[in-house]
Amino acid sequence: MNIQGKLAQYISFLLEYNKKINLVSRQITDEGLEQLLVETEFLNGFISEDIRTIVDAGSGNGLLGIPVALFNENLEVVLVEPKKKKSIFLQEAVEHLQLENCSVHNMSIEEYLKLNMGKKKRGVIARGFPNLAVFCRYIQKRMIREAVLITSDMKIKKNMIELESVGKKTYNVPLRENLKILKMEKAARDKQ
Repeated sequence: MNIQGKLAQYISFLLEYNKKINLVSRQITDEGLEQLLVETEFLNGFISEDIRTIVDAGSGNGLLGIPVALFNENLEVVLVEPKKKKSIFLQEAVEHLQLENCSVHNMSIEEYLKLNMGKKKRGVIARGFPNLAVFCRYIQKRMIREAVLITSDMKIKKNMIELESVGKKTYNVPLRENLKILKMEKAARDKQ
């Protein structure tokens, strides 16, 4: 099955599961889901080619990490979700889609990174993560190489002091004035 077929299969599975537990708004339209997938595909283009493992921090409904796993068969994708109900859904979705390059961990991003300290060439992706400063610390401590996030201008402005410690670039998200892609990595002066 091609990627579009797998994405349709995933969305169908998500919406059916959403009847049991709240994963997405019950009022979300097909167009709303399509917009989220377009944003994920856009974000996918900013993941560095030399990254071997990508961690979806706070994966929730998987609308970020699962499509990234589908777009990148040679990339190890780790879905990290602290809420048990959501991590069970993610595990069932990964099995349903037969995603061999994707795993699920029921824990916080902090716990996951501490347990997997030795991994090199690892990045993090997230949508709407509440505290961007956390990723700045992970980059400074070399726990991750880069973070690529879908976030708002307001969160970026709120974290400007912390963001000074890393190299960063922002990109406008198509069709969404209030959203940005924020790519963070070691500042050029810190790379060696």
